[in-house]
Amino acid sequence: MFVTRDPLGNPVDRRHPWNQHTIPKPAKRDFDNKYSWVMSPRWYDGKDYLAADTGGGPIARLWATALGGLVDFGYVKSTGSSVQITLPKTVSKPEVTFEWKIPRDSSGAPLSNAIERDRARTYFQAYAAACALYFTEKALAEIRAGRTKTWEPFSVPDEANSCGFTEAVRGVLSHHMVIRNGKIANYHPYPPTPWNASVRDSYGTPGPYEDAVQNTPIFEENPPERFKGIDIMRAVRSFDPCLPCGVHMYLGNGKLLDKVHSPMSAILST
Repeated sequence: MFVTRDPLGNPVDRRHPWNQHTIPKPAKRDFDNKYSWVMSPRWYDGKDYLAADTGGGPIARLWATALGGLVDFGYVKSTGSSVQITLPKTVSKPEVTFEWKIPRDSSGAPLSNAIERDRARTYFQAYAAACALYFTEKALAEIRAGRTKTWEPFSVPDEANSCGFTEAVRGVLSHHMVIRNGKIANYHPYPPTPWNASVRDSYGTPGPYEDAVQNTPIFEENPPERFKGIDIMRAVRSFDPCLPCGVHMYLGNGKLLDKVHSPMSAILST
């Protein structure tokens, strides 16, 4: 599903682009002419329409933190090529330090694959715990100093176009809203899944999932008639999609895997 635009990405009418939407019409599923309900949001850098290349999430956050070299608050330090994480001693565990390094292949080129995305997620648990401890300490210091104010007065404008971007667990999360006459005229969220699961757009740019599985070697040892697509599903699931149960392979051979019949009377009697 796409926001209604012309081939150059411009709105097809004079309304604000956030105040436009296309509602798909349900139809029979046609796998020869592939169709998806997943939107394809794109970054526009002034030249190209780009997908969220890394798919966002832990590997993107750790990668950006490592390269930035700006974070250093005792528990977390970015070095320019890695992120060092220190968790203090607890009642049952000693102090421990981890270091996530930007993954590279044998030639030294940056590398991103299913294993690295999963590895980054594990390191990010330690990163999040270290940050949470730091934030808690800062909050307690503010409270002890008597500074307990947590919000500012806000008046809803009569007319406004607004957007907000943040990082959810799985990646980029954006919210877009149009206000008219002091009321919400249109609201559209783009959670991480559309950024990550988006299909090829009108410019031919693949989404992160498709980009990740393209040209991936298949190591599955099952013959064609028993092919399960394990390598493909592992690659997609390494993005931590919020639709993991929907990541399956369609082989087109009509093979019946299982058939279960549950009589209504049996359901009611239990």
